[in-house]
Amino acid sequence: MSAATQPVPVPLAEYCAQVKAQMPQLTDEGREVLGRLAGMDHRVVHARNRTALARLIDPLDTVSVDWDNSLVDSARNMLLLKMSRHRLAYWAWDEQTWTRFITEATGEDRHRRRAHLVAWAYLFGDHWRLHHRLGMPKLPPLADFVFGAGAVEPALAEVSVLLERWESAPKSPPELVRASVLDALLIAGSPHSKDVSLKLLEDLVADNPAANARRRGFRMSRVLAANGYIPEPLTVNHQQRGPRQETLDSVPPQWVEFVLRWQRFSTNEKSTIHTKFPSLLVAGRWAAEKHPEATSPQDWTRDIAAEYIADTMTTVRGQRAGFNRNRTRVGEPLNVRGKAGRIDAIRSFFCDLIEWEWITPRFDPRRVLSLPLSARAGLDPDPRIIDDAAWAKLMAAGLTLTSDDMLAYGTPAEKAAGWHANYYPIEMIRALVGVWLFGGLRMDEIRRLELDCVRWDQADDADSGETYRVCLLHIPANKTSGAFSKPVDPVVGELIDAWQSVRPAQPDITDRKTGQRRQHLFCYRAQLIGPNYLNDKLIPILCSKAGIPESNSRGALTSHRARATIATQLLNAKEPLSLADLQQWLGHKHPSSTRHYAKILQRTLSAAYKRADYFARNMRTIQVLIDRDSILTGAAAAGDEPWKYYDLGEGYCSYDFFAKCPHRLACAHCDFYIPKESSRGQLLAVKDGIQQMLEQFSLTDEEKEALEGDREVIAALIERLAGIPTPAGPTPVELGTTSAFIPPTALTGGLRRPSDDSESKEIS
Repeated sequence: MSAATQPVPVPLAEYCAQVKAQMPQLTDEGREVLGRLAGMDHRVVHARNRTALARLIDPLDTVSVDWDNSLVDSARNMLLLKMSRHRLAYWAWDEQTWTRFITEATGEDRHRRRAHLVAWAYLFGDHWRLHHRLGMPKLPPLADFVFGAGAVEPALAEVSVLLERWESAPKSPPELVRASVLDALLIAGSPHSKDVSLKLLEDLVADNPAANARRRGFRMSRVLAANGYIPEPLTVNHQQRGPRQETLDSVPPQWVEFVLRWQRFSTNEKSTIHTKFPSLLVAGRWAAEKHPEATSPQDWTRDIAAEYIADTMTTVRGQRAGFNRNRTRVGEPLNVRGKAGRIDAIRSFFCDLIEWEWITPRFDPRRVLSLPLSARAGLDPDPRIIDDAAWAKLMAAGLTLTSDDMLAYGTPAEKAAGWHANYYPIEMIRALVGVWLFGGLRMDEIRRLELDCVRWDQADDADSGETYRVCLLHIPANKTSGAFSKPVDPVVGELIDAWQSVRPAQPDITDRKTGQRRQHLFCYRAQLIGPNYLNDKLIPILCSKAGIPESNSRGALTSHRARATIATQLLNAKEPLSLADLQQWLGHKHPSSTRHYAKILQRTLSAAYKRADYFARNMRTIQVLIDRDSILTGAAAAGDEPWKYYDLGEGYCSYDFFAKCPHRLACAHCDFYIPKESSRGQLLAVKDGIQQMLEQFSLTDEEKEALEGDREVIAALIERLAGIPTPAGPTPVELGTTSAFIPPTALTGGLRRPSDDSESKEIS
C-alpha cells in the first residue's frame, strides 16, 4: 500500500517517501561497519561509525525524535544487526521479512521494543497490517509513534461518544472499542476516521473471526455510515452477497451472462430479483440437460419453451437446484406455488429481454410461458388465519409482556450469576408487539416505520355524539402502494409513545425503499430491528406465555399470518369493513390482493344465509282444506264437486290449479271463490271428512315484492291483472273486483311443521 493511498501527517509522509526512494542496497562501507557491530558484545554506534551508517540511522532518529522512550536506541541497534545479515536497507524489506525479524527478536524488552519496530515498518515499508499479523494487544503506543502523540484521540472520541449515545455497546469495555478503532486507523494509515473505507472494514471483519471482534467492527461501521464516511454499515452476511461461484459454474456461460446482465438492469425490487434469480438458473441447467443446442435465451423456440413448462409441471424439489440450496424436503413434488414461481420468473425474464431488444423474439412469452389453467385453479386465495381462541390468547400475552418473560441476554457465566437483561428495551418490545397485534402490517413495513409515525385525532360517534380519540398510524411506502395513514387501536399509539419517551438518540438510517436517510421507530444500537426477530424470538416467547403451540395445521405462527388474521376478523365483524375499506386499510393496489388476506368465515356465511331466508322468499305455503268425502264418493273425479279449497283469509278458492292462477294474490272473486260468511263456506268449517294441509308454491318477482309490502307494486299488480281472465272466464273488470288482494298474513313465510291431523304437499 503506497504512501499516497495511506497518508500519514504530510511533512512526515514526504520525508519517508524521500527515504524510500533511495537505493536499497547497502554500500561496502556500510556492510563493513555493520559486520563489526554484529561482532561486538555491546552494540553501540560510536560517532566514527555514524558517518558510514548515516543513510540508515538518520531516518530512524528523525521519525522517533518525539517518541521519548529509552528503548529507541536498543530497537534501532536490533534493526541494524538484522541488516548486517540481510544486506538490504530496512525500507526495502517485505512484510514477511519484518514479521520474522520482529517475531524472532530476543531479550527481555523485545515486547516493549515491538511497537518501535512495527512503527518503522509502517512509515518506511507501508506494511499497514503488520500489527494485525503479529497480534499486538496494545495499540495506543503504536498509534502515537505512527501518527504522533494524541493524533488519534478525535477519532476515538467520535466513535466512543456516538456508541455511548446510541447505547450500542453497554457491555463492551471502552478499551476494546478503542482497540477496534485503532486497528482500523492503523490499517487505513490515517488518524482520521473518514479515511476508513467500507472495503477495509469488510476485510477487517473477515480477518477477525472472533465474535467480539466482528461485533466491534459492525459498530464502528455504523458510526462511519452515520457520519457519511461510508455508504452503508456492515451487515452480518455482507460477505455472502451474490451467488456462489460454484453455483454459477453449474449453468451454461451463455445463459449466466444474460441472467447476470438482467440482474444488473432489472428495476424490480431487490427481494423480487433475489427470488427470481435461482429459478432462472434452474432454467439454464434444464436447457443444458435437455437442449444443449439452446443454452442461450436467443436460441429458445416456442417448442422448447412449451417443453420447459411441461417439465416444470412434473418437477420435484431440489431438481437442478445447484449447490447453495436447502436440502430439506428434497425429492418431494413441487407445489403449485413453486411451479407458478418458476414459470412467472422465466416469463418475466424473456419479456424483459425482448422489450430491451437483447434478443430477437421467436415466441410470445406471455402466451407460451404461462401456468396451465388446471394448475392455476390451485392458486385461489386461502388466507392462513390464526383461529380466534389462539389469537385472543396471543393478544393477552402481548399486552401483559414483561421483562421477565424475555430471554436473558448475556454470556453463560453472566446468566449463571443472575445477571438479566434484554437485548432490546422492554418498551420497544411492547411497542413492536402492539403494532404486530393491531396494525396488520408486513414485517418490512414494521421495520421501516418512521419515528413520528403516530398522529392523534378526534371524531364524534354518529349515534351517541360522544367524542373519541383516533390513532392514525403512518405506513411507509411499500411494494404495492405509496405511503398512507390508517386508523388503529389507541393502545398502539400509547405503546409507541411510551417507547419514544425512553428511546435513546439513534442515527439516521437509509430507507431501503425510498433511499432517504431518516429516523426509524424500531432502531436501537444504531441498527434496525432484525427482520427475523419477531418470527424467531418474539412470537415463540408469546406462544409460550399464552400456552399455545408455535404452529398449527396451517404451519408456523408467523408475523405475516397476523395480517391475514386481522383482515379476516375485520371482514367478519358485527359491523364489518367493506372489501374496499379493507383494501385501503391493508394498503393494497388491487382488490384481488385483499382476497388473499381476508375471507368470509363459515359461521358468518351461515348466519347471513339464514338471515337472507332465501327459500322462504322464493317459496310460500298456503293452507288447503281437503274434502275426503268428495274424493271417496267419486264426485271430485266426475267434476261435480271441488275437493280442494285454498284458504285466502276471507274466503276459499276451489280452483284445483291455484298455483297456476295469475290472480292468486289479487283474487277477482270469480265463480271458484267461496266467501267464508256464505253458507257453503260455513259448511266447510263443520263438515266431517275435511282435512287440513299446507301447499307450497313459487312466487314471481312481482309477487315477492308485493308480499314484502311495496304499495306501488301491489297497485301495479292489481292494475296489470284487471284485464286478464280468471279461471272461470270473466276478467276482474267484468266482475267488478279490481281492488282485492290477499294480505301477506294469509301466506306463511316458509315450511311449517304440519299438525298431527294434517298432511303436507309440495309442488315443484
